[in-house]
Amino acid sequence: MKALLLSNTFRVFLFVFILVFGVLYVVNLSTMSTKGYDMTALQKQITGLERENQKLEIKIAKYSSMQSIQERLDGMEMVSADNVEYATIMGTAVARR
Repeated sequence: MKALLLSNTFRVFLFVFILVFGVLYVVNLSTMSTKGYDMTALQKQITGLERENQKLEIKIAKYSSMQSIQERLDGMEMVSADNVEYATIMGTAVARR
């Protein structure tokens, strides 16, 4: 057993083993840091889109308000209807043969 531990073949195998796992560790570390950077960039993009969405919701609420609608109607030169008459339907038949 002692001869096996001191042999050149074992030493080369051990060196290659350590080298391979060292390279794999560096590649894994690099990949993880890149993904972290990508996640940070995506989080910033999400935050920007949420802010833009809030601004659009505020704009929708502003244009949906009765005051805003009334102001826009006044600018269209429309007149209000006077003496509104409603049609009353007699019976339940829509069409007759």
